[in-house]
Amino acid sequence: MESEGRVYLLYCEDGELRDRLERVLAGVEVQRVNSREELLAPSMSLCGTVYGTATCSDDEAAWLRSHLGPLSPPCVVVASLSVESVRRLYPLRSGRLRLVWTEEVEDRLGQVLDEFGRAGRGPLCGFGLGLLSEHSFRPSLRETIRRACGLYQDVNGTRFVPERSVDRLACGVNMAPSTLRQYWREDVPLRCGLKEFLSWAVLLWALRARARESWSAVAREVGLQRRTLERNFMRMAGCTLVAAAEDPERVVERFNEWVHSVWDPPAANGSRNKNALPGAAPGTPAP
Repeated sequence: MESEGRVYLLYCEDGELRDRLERVLAGVEVQRVNSREELLAPSMSLCGTVYGTATCSDDEAAWLRSHLGPLSPPCVVVASLSVESVRRLYPLRSGRLRLVWTEEVEDRLGQVLDEFGRAGRGPLCGFGLGLLSEHSFRPSLRETIRRACGLYQDVNGTRFVPERSVDRLACGVNMAPSTLRQYWREDVPLRCGLKEFLSWAVLLWALRARARESWSAVAREVGLQRRTLERNFMRMAGCTLVAAAEDPERVVERFNEWVHSVWDPPAANGSRNKNALPGAAPGTPAP
């Protein structure tokens, strides 16, 4: 299993299963957490989470269904294979919530986590995976989301740098900008324009790139002046570049707050359900 630069969280109340999972994940940067709510904490470096359960209860299945939504990191649930586990967990499967039975954990757990790692890290990649796995989009819009979130496969192997311009993004997916904006308004469950989404993509990418380079170098790579990048951080995340570097999770929390403010998934009848929260069961109102 490849693990360089990747961080995973592990939650498991069953001591015997937890010890087994830690043996399987030896050599991988895994942080054990003591409550399942800690799996939802915002993070810039988290690739995915592991939720171990010897016998998945109705309560656990309900918690997974309610909390592991588009803003949470990708999760692999490890459980014993049984009729009840299949009944409770199979309906929850998606591109971001995967199942590994304890009977196959030595063979499959590392493979699944590697897939999470290759798909990308950070909140934007996780959110993009959530959109693609939980909603149906026309192919051109799926490719747009992949490119905006850094999930696409670059055949030249160049480092991902987000597009700031809707026009350039539209060119990359062979569409007219006006058509792409229309598709985005009609199909994506967010009450925001594509330009605003791309602005967040730039901020979150820049925050990750800052770990390797200076803010000036990061700004140049994305095609901005440093002072423009700082103004964007102030306007959207409410902090300076220095504050963002010192406390990146603050920016992630602000991004999560923004997503909750614009999230607008379709209800069962096809209309927009403005009260539903990401990952909540259909019809679940916001608190």
